[in-house]
This record gives sequence, structure tokens and C-alpha cells, in this order.
Amino acid sequence: MNRPLHIRDLLKRLNKTLGAMATKELAKYGLTVPQLVVIRQIIEEPKTIGQISKAVDLSYSTTSGIIDRLEREQFVARVRDENDRRVVWISKTEKLKNLFAEVDLFTGEFYKRSFQGFSDEELNNIIQSLETLLEKIEERES
Repeated sequence: MNRPLHIRDLLKRLNKTLGAMATKELAKYGLTVPQLVVIRQIIEEPKTIGQISKAVDLSYSTTSGIIDRLEREQFVARVRDENDRRVVWISKTEKLKNLFAEVDLFTGEFYKRSFQGFSDEELNNIIQSLETLLEKIEERES
């Protein structure tokens, strides 16, 4: 058995499973995973579309389309900069603030539920293994 390929396959499977769970949870509120990724960028402070697209590694046009849909649903608003009218800030609305406070995926309850049934030792082993994996790979990449 090729262990590195087995690790790759397990990570892909985990990512797919968590993605499917998140998609199902978000669908209850009419949201998609890409929309969630964009929302996470502006939840703390307004950003421009360029800043968001760079942070989420999506093209400007793709990010703009996601924001268009979020704006139609009144989750975000486009606000012109007071000092430079060419700059448009994407900010959260009251509707998004309220949604963010109630949705399990945002509050962390989703992840708490996902890891129910694991012992403290199992959780600690998972954390230690993932930290080691990241450290080794990041070390090699720097």
C-alpha cells in the first residue's frame, strides 16, 4: 500500500463528506458553499470584491456573481466609499447578522455535532496528526 496516496485519498474523502454535510446544512437557508466562503470574508469587516476574490482564490467575475446573488437575497450590500467613489465596499446586512447568529455552521455547533461520540483521546490524536501533517508540509514548502 502506498501510504502517501492513501492519506491523499482519505483527505479527499473527508473533504467531500464535510462538503456534502455543509451543503445540506446551508441549503436549509438557501445558501451555497461558495456563498459561505464569501460571507466569511466580510463578516468581520467590509471588503472590496478584489480583496474578497484574492482571499478566496476565485476570479473577480465569479466573486462578483456570488455577491450579486447575495445582494439579491439582501445578505450583503454594496456601499460606495465616501472618499473615493470608485471604491465599492461589500458589507453584511442586518439579515446576514441575524442569520449568522442562528445557523449552526456559522456558530460552530455544526462541527461540535460532527465530532460527537469521539473521546478526548481520539480528538487529541486527530489534532496532533493534522498539526504534524501541516507543519511538515508547510516546512517543506517554505
